[in-house]
Amino acid sequence: MKIVKSLLVSTMFILSLLFVKPIQSDAPDWLEPWYLGYNVKYFNNELPTTKIFIDHELKDDATMAVTNFIGDTVYIRFNKRYEPSGGQARMTLLHEQCHIYLKINNDFELDNHGIKWQACMHKLANQGAFEDVW
Repeated sequence: MKIVKSLLVSTMFILSLLFVKPIQSDAPDWLEPWYLGYNVKYFNNELPTTKIFIDHELKDDATMAVTNFIGDTVYIRFNKRYEPSGGQARMTLLHEQCHIYLKINNDFELDNHGIKWQACMHKLANQGAFEDVW
């Protein structure tokens, strides 16, 4: 069921890129440098270039950000309702980077926040990624 939901979300996102208004890319200037820095520091620079933006169409209040893989492009979409700032944005960005890391390493899990994803987050915590956040 989760696979079907994931495919549906990806399909809807692709259609929104093709047929709806252009992506609103008003992400804060500091999100991309953080992504690049964390990629080097915590992921051995293995993560792909990623487009990060605030998604004004993302309406699910339970979702702070979503990562989509479309072709060779990775998108991290932050929910407009949760204006990314400070510690919250860092935690969310690292959270999404763990999803990307698992995907590019073909570590498929039925549960998006399963054992492998949790291990990635624990590794980040052990490396001090969240020290001044929690």
